[in-house]
Amino acid sequence: MAITELKGEEWKEFSKADYAVIDCYGDGCVACVMLAPYFEAAADELPGIRFGRVNLTYHPDIAAAYDVNAMPTLLFFRKGEKVHEVIGSVETDELRSAIAKMLYE
Repeated sequence: MAITELKGEEWKEFSKADYAVIDCYGDGCVACVMLAPYFEAAADELPGIRFGRVNLTYHPDIAAAYDVNAMPTLLFFRKGEKVHEVIGSVETDELRSAIAKMLYE
């Protein structure tokens, strides 16, 4: 499944899916670049979850709404409610653990 590049306030509707993960990243963020392949692999492996990305450099509204102060930050949503977040770059096992938390807790 493809990752949706979210612009403006598209993230509000996007987060209302049964399960959604939004990668909050920024231009020039090395940790964001390191996270990208793991995020892309998870999106390919888990078609029942929506994966999106929002560039905080151009769309700071999500950062303000969820008090995001670091990049990357992954926001995990269940039917529009933020249920978890992960700050900083993670690898496959940490990402899978965070997704499991969203799904089962």
